[in-house]
Amino acid sequence: MDSVDSITPRSLAGETCGEAQTDNPAGLRRWLVLHVKPRTEKKAMQRLARCRGFHYLPLYVKVTRVQRRKVRRELPLFPGYVFAHLSPVECADIMRSNLVVRTIHDPFPRETVHQLRLIARAARSAPEIRPLKQTFKEGERVLVKYGPLRGTTGYVQRDEGRATLCINVDILGSAVAVSVSPGDIEKLDE
Repeated sequence: MDSVDSITPRSLAGETCGEAQTDNPAGLRRWLVLHVKPRTEKKAMQRLARCRGFHYLPLYVKVTRVQRRKVRRELPLFPGYVFAHLSPVECADIMRSNLVVRTIHDPFPRETVHQLRLIARAARSAPEIRPLKQTFKEGERVLVKYGPLRGTTGYVQRDEGRATLCINVDILGSAVAVSVSPGDIEKLDE
């Protein structure tokens, strides 16, 4: 498998997953996100290893306790999804494997590859990478669930590229920005 850092995306127009080789004589590859059946990500990766194309499954390590011992498991960072750079023939082959539910054509492959590179670098430098159940956008109202600010509500704000919690003090008409872990907050329904 190629390294994520060695991939250079190309915008490949006019190619769809099921096209025959005669419709696409150059055999151009297209960036796809493969939505696979539950818990079949690693099997899909084994199948993709037969292709010459690029494929990537970001993993994280989860340590759990089972009967007084620690069990270390590698789990997909994005359960149910595998990233691939495939030709139509390779795509048709993986679709016949009965592992893939559907293919998602990536309209912005450069951005996706850039994000995958960032995830790969983060995984190499910070072994404590893990998926978040939800993401937060600037301006969303959130509630702090854990930590010393538990019970506080505020708004997500970007400050020097970092997401921070903006806590309003309504009676004074001012606000403070506090760095809070995304795992400690949840969205409030408006």
